[in-house]
Amino acid sequence: MNMQRRKNRNYTSTSEHFYVKELISRIVFSIICVNLIACSQQNSNLSSGSISVPGHNQIRLSKQALDSAQLEILTIKSRPDQVKITTTGEIKADENRVFHINSIVAGRVMTDNVVLGKIIARDEQLAVIQNLEVTRTYGDYIHQAHQNNIDIAQVQARLDLVKKTVQRLSRLSQEGIVAEKDLLSAENQEKILEIDLKGLREHERHLKAESKALLAAYGVSLEVEEKKGLEHMNSGSPLLSPRSGVIIQKNVTVGDVVNPSQILYVVADLSQVWLDIAVYDKDLEKIKEGQSVIFRSDSVPGITFNGQINYIQPAAGDATRTFLARAVLSNPHTTLKPGMFGQVDIFTSSNRTLPYLPDKALQKYGNENFVFVQIDDGRFEKRLVTIGDRIDDGYFIANGIIPGEQVVGAGSFKLKSELLKSEIGQDE
Repeated sequence: MNMQRRKNRNYTSTSEHFYVKELISRIVFSIICVNLIACSQQNSNLSSGSISVPGHNQIRLSKQALDSAQLEILTIKSRPDQVKITTTGEIKADENRVFHINSIVAGRVMTDNVVLGKIIARDEQLAVIQNLEVTRTYGDYIHQAHQNNIDIAQVQARLDLVKKTVQRLSRLSQEGIVAEKDLLSAENQEKILEIDLKGLREHERHLKAESKALLAAYGVSLEVEEKKGLEHMNSGSPLLSPRSGVIIQKNVTVGDVVNPSQILYVVADLSQVWLDIAVYDKDLEKIKEGQSVIFRSDSVPGITFNGQINYIQPAAGDATRTFLARAVLSNPHTTLKPGMFGQVDIFTSSNRTLPYLPDKALQKYGNENFVFVQIDDGRFEKRLVTIGDRIDDGYFIANGIIPGEQVVGAGSFKLKSELLKSEIGQDE
């Protein structure tokens, strides 16, 4: 009895499953039929007004079919024969704008004012190196200047005395009290003292100029040191940056003993950078100096950088077997950093121009590439074309059409379908 009930339940379940499958099949069949009817009606809208001209690769549309097809008519234009080559590139510092900074004297680093990556200005102080020559030079200047001032004061005092003597002897000579030779002797002594005074004052100027130049060679200002006074004599030589830029290498810290042959800092002016571009054998002949490039990097998404090739490596790299081309990129905001990688588009060009055809106007069937040229309103001709290099969203055309001709852009696939249907009908 129980077995009979189980059989009945299995039979009912099987019947329900069969009913569901049958319902799904009917729904799918209904949808397919509706789509086929819609496509047939759409095609009939175009075919009802189309007339294929056998043997001439032409198709004519009535006004109704033309309006229904909504064909886009494009005028062929010429463009410079330009090809875009896409490759990779790396940003590097312009070696003509990279500066190695050394100390001109041996000594201990007293202060270190910068860190790696810091943006610095021209003449900014990077460090101070202990330099006993600064102390010695300034000390000699103070000593000699002081002695010279004493000599000037002494000569000036004697000169003032002699001038008074000359005045007194001049009056006495006029009265006949003293001999004229005594007056002449006093006047001669006055002239000698004036010459001595002039020489001492010139020596003062020369001494200051010489000391100023010697201290400036060590980065020290004589005027600043004089204001400090003897209580604060300088014993260090500041290290100044020759240009503004970024610290890209730092080899020193406080307490290090350095010498003139050691590179302490490397500063790069990144307002202009190099773009080193990988060039493969197949593209080498197309790439020339002066060609435009566009650089994009994931490090700075949405931004492009333009430049021109100014150098092509004469030999391939040993390891990669690729050549190198270089472009200079303007980088006023230092957005680009050495080591960045990205995509490079190189635009090659020649003196000739060629017809340019957008992708939407080009149709293909088998080994043929063709377009539909508008002969007049509603009449179009299938025209075989020879495509050349691809650029942007289309191709250069070597043969088949000329600038000024009008071709079908969007909608040309509909004409292709009508023409193929006509050819198939003729074959049958």
